[in-house]
Amino acid sequence: MGSATAWQLSKAGENVLLLEQQDEDYTYGSSYGEARICRSLGPKNDIWSYLHRRAVDETKQLVDFLNIHDQANHSMEDIYTDSPVTYILYTNKGEAAQRLLRQQEDTHECAVNPEEAADKFGVKVPKDRIVIQEYKKYTGTMNPQQLIKKLQKGIQLKGGLVHFSKKVQKATRKGGFYEVETIDTKTGHPETIQAKRIVSAVGPYSGQVLEYLAPNISSLITPKRVFLAFLKIDESRFESYSGEQKQKMFNFHPLIDLGPDHIFSMVEKRDERGHPLIKVGGHFLRNEISDLDEVWTKELTKDEIDWAKKSTLDYFEFLNIPLNYKQLRFQQGYSCVYSLTETEVPIVSNLPSADKSPDQNAVMLGGMSGVGAKGSLTYGLLATDLLLGREEKEFMYKKVKKALSLIH
Repeated sequence: MGSATAWQLSKAGENVLLLEQQDEDYTYGSSYGEARICRSLGPKNDIWSYLHRRAVDETKQLVDFLNIHDQANHSMEDIYTDSPVTYILYTNKGEAAQRLLRQQEDTHECAVNPEEAADKFGVKVPKDRIVIQEYKKYTGTMNPQQLIKKLQKGIQLKGGLVHFSKKVQKATRKGGFYEVETIDTKTGHPETIQAKRIVSAVGPYSGQVLEYLAPNISSLITPKRVFLAFLKIDESRFESYSGEQKQKMFNFHPLIDLGPDHIFSMVEKRDERGHPLIKVGGHFLRNEISDLDEVWTKELTKDEIDWAKKSTLDYFEFLNIPLNYKQLRFQQGYSCVYSLTETEVPIVSNLPSADKSPDQNAVMLGGMSGVGAKGSLTYGLLATDLLLGREEKEFMYKKVKKALSLIH
């Protein structure tokens, strides 16, 4: 979110300093890794669909700029890996499926019973499931590491600065400007920066960083731990699959299973032989956090690993691809952090000033609730427009801007 906003501000001609808590190698954070699901299937005038579609358009502009001004070659395929997106819905929530598909413009296929699922997709489902596949360019997965690198390259080519290993401790108002207190995470050296305008995009750290600017933010955004498991299929088992089975495996990832845990699963990457590393997690499997700085390195429990394996084995049974517990190897675990709002809708808004009116010189992005990556360039655009006093006239732009405001 910080890199996306800094790029949009740089593109608008502003002088930008991006303070990045990590170094140039992105080693933790909620967008850790090489794959996040990106999709646009949604009901008519859906804000999440708009956030993704607009982000794709904005990313194309970034890639075009880099190809003109940078010596390296850049492409959308560096960021996006196209694949059908599979949704599993439940008939006891049939209205969700109806709402999703009503006046749906994106190309998709739907099976509402086991017979249709077997006929259309070759999968085995219980009677209470609905299967949908979405097909569209730049849907499937996106690589957040690649996107961040390209955004930061664009910022620098526009004359902006990126300072790595600078953790922001707090921000305060001092007359007509802001003081941002930072600490170098490698040397421990403190530094205070003065700025006329600021954007805060510090995710789960929003409450403590903005304590003196907007004390209520800590009550609006709650950090929670969400675990991710990275699994690999035994080499001999994977090699025993037919070409059709292997292709089916890739065609049915990423997955969004809208059951109680809200399971998500995707191919993180493939090794040099084409063997997949599968990443799986549960959107609603959230834990309390005792230490925000240490949670990123927290190991997965045996129960969490077993849950990840069982969820993956259940899905392979659904795909009619043979796999057992011993043939599924746990490679590593990761603890990421969701910053959550009560409504699960993110915030992109001016901060309140001392008299409670919107501060035109301070904007925050936060509460992404695990849904931010696919729309990051759009969130950055909205934050930039708030800071610069710009607004587009298009209906969906205004709808999304209102939905993400602090007023909601």
